[in-house]
Amino acid sequence: MLQLIGKYINNTLIIISLLIVFIFLIIFSFFPSLLNSYANIEKVSIVGNDLSSRASIIKTINEYGKKSLFYFPLEQYQTKIETLDWVKRALIKREFPNTIEVTIIENLPFAVFINGINQYLIDEDGDIISLYLDSEDYKDFLKVTGQEANLNFSKLIRDINVSYPEIINNIIEVEFIEGRRWNLILKDKLKIKLPEKESSYQLEKLKQLQQDQKIFSTNIIEIDLREKGRATIKVPGGEELKTGLDEV
Repeated sequence: MLQLIGKYINNTLIIISLLIVFIFLIIFSFFPSLLNSYANIEKVSIVGNDLSSRASIIKTINEYGKKSLFYFPLEQYQTKIETLDWVKRALIKREFPNTIEVTIIENLPFAVFINGINQYLIDEDGDIISLYLDSEDYKDFLKVTGQEANLNFSKLIRDINVSYPEIINNIIEVEFIEGRRWNLILKDKLKIKLPEKESSYQLEKLKQLQQDQKIFSTNIIEIDLREKGRATIKVPGGEELKTGLDEV
């Protein structure tokens, strides 16, 4: 008997709660201005902003004003914050009664993109993080040159990571040539010319060539890999030697 009474009371409370919510929804649907005076934004909580500007994030949120959380356009302000320097992703949530919570995922600088007189820090995806300012923190970063090189940079890095990841720490510059292909410049000034297509295959063969013959430790100044399955090797004085990579 007691169980039946308890169950009845619980069901009654649930029904009453639903009715209250329903009544409030009806009231606010007919009088939406009432929401403007309830749960107004008073605080912005930010997590993950180690390098990005806290002041810029707060300024962006404050554009909305101290209005109700109910109407705050999450997607619109997420897009705005993701345009700020160092911000790669942003997650925005409403925290009642009065807080906007912003979680930031920041870009990790990987290279310096040189575009005319301007220089930018970019990540592995080629996304621009911010203007590059001379700093000891970034002076040894990989340099990226060529028109729209940043837009094509991610594919090059993927090819290197898949086919020859060991070479990445030996590269000081990559050049995007005529919007089609890449040159790699190593620390000893050795230039490696990659083909427009199938660069992964040629990189694999280059890796094998280095493992077998240690060519990076010789007087070679250029390795041309633009012809599939072959390498044209240049030494000081202009002499060239062709070798079949498929035979390596």
